[in-house]
Amino acid sequence: MYGDSNTKLSKLNKLYMIHTEIASGSAPKAQDLAKKLGCGITSIYNYITELQHEPYNAPIYVEGNFGGYKYSGDSYRFPYEDKLLGNNLNMLSSAKFLLDYFENSPLYEEIENTLNSICKLQKDTPLLNRIALAPTTNTTEKLKYAHYWKLLCSALSENHILRFKYLNNTWDPDLEKATLHVRPYQLLIDGGKNLLFGYLEEKDALRLFNINDMYELVETNKEFKLPEDYEFKNHTGNSNFGAFTRYAPRTYKIAFYEDAIEEVKKGNWAKDQSFEDDIDEDGYPRTIITFTSAQDMRILDWVCKNKCYSKPLEPESLVLRWKYNVAIMAKTAGFNVEVDDNLRIRAEELEKAGK
Repeated sequence: MYGDSNTKLSKLNKLYMIHTEIASGSAPKAQDLAKKLGCGITSIYNYITELQHEPYNAPIYVEGNFGGYKYSGDSYRFPYEDKLLGNNLNMLSSAKFLLDYFENSPLYEEIENTLNSICKLQKDTPLLNRIALAPTTNTTEKLKYAHYWKLLCSALSENHILRFKYLNNTWDPDLEKATLHVRPYQLLIDGGKNLLFGYLEEKDALRLFNINDMYELVETNKEFKLPEDYEFKNHTGNSNFGAFTRYAPRTYKIAFYEDAIEEVKKGNWAKDQSFEDDIDEDGYPRTIITFTSAQDMRILDWVCKNKCYSKPLEPESLVLRWKYNVAIMAKTAGFNVEVDDNLRIRAEELEKAGK
């Protein structure tokens, strides 16, 4: 008898364990399998014989006189694999999320290979197509330059500064055609975009870059020291509104009404979020959420997404931007509304002042 006994395993599970060891290509010998299963070598011989016949018909052969077990060809599939793995909804849900979310990203093939390697998950596994992410417009973009991914991964691994030029430089229009030098901190995938978060030396500031807007990308040999707080999540003001950050963290207060109340209470919007139920000045019940964030424009998007069921209260810059956008929407809808551009200008001044 070898190793710890696995008497609690069914015969089907033991046969499957033998199959996975052989399918891994490690050419296990009878002694290796006996240790793995915690049984005698004679039992292994019997299991191998059973695998070679109906209903398994495994194409097992021994390599040389003293070699290990192998499969002839690489197309054999264990007939009861679906029964053992296919109905594990937790595993399938996680796998489906990973595969769908990263479908067009450079990580997809690696994730798929890992899933197939670890849990033998196949594309035709039963129930896999019965689990799905809801359709979204934010499908992950394919990289324009596939070799950029290797350059980025290498620079991240070695802490090497990247040199490139960048399109759509809305934050730094003066650098639209300039050569940038960036210390790469982290890769992010958000809203369907492959992003790089790092430190822009030309501005002495942190920035997010869309990888598809980079060109003439070069990994330099110049090293940098990675700071302890390099992760993007440390620069959002402890809020969770995706890959966006701008000015210093500020306190936000937003009122929600009617159906939006229950939805907002279910969300994990920020680490320090708190809720208060009260009645507004017009007698309507509402819930006010208070939290800290540095993701101002994403919060404005969130307020607008909730239509007439949300109303920003603080900071003043958010209130002004919201009023400016509401005025434009009303004018676009045909109402006789005058859009005051001073609202936007004042909002920008307050944002830069941290108010």
